Amino acid sequence: MKSTYRASSACLELDFVRDTLFGPVAQRVECHVQLAAINLQGCPALRLHVSPPLPAKLDRAHSVAFTWDGRSYRGVVRDHGRCGDGGLNLLLELQ
Repeated sequence: MKSTYRASSACLELDFVRDTLFGPVAQRVECHVQLAAINLQGCPALRLHVSPPLPAKLDRAHSVAFTWDGRSYRGVVRDHGRCGDGGLNLLLELQ
């Protein structure tokens, strides 16, 4: 997470998958996020800061997909963590 190229704020529909005891469960939520393109050990990645109120179980997601500015993005969650403002940071390695 060394260099940040741009940060934008948008209301997006996030499609995410989380693992459960009974297998993967797909969910869709609408939330307000800030996006920043970053370089993750030579791979393209995005940092998503999800503003409160947080969607239920988004912190358990292992992959996230969404459309932003007419482009589709899909990534694997490499790291996540709560923020002091009550939000959630997700680090996505783009696929």
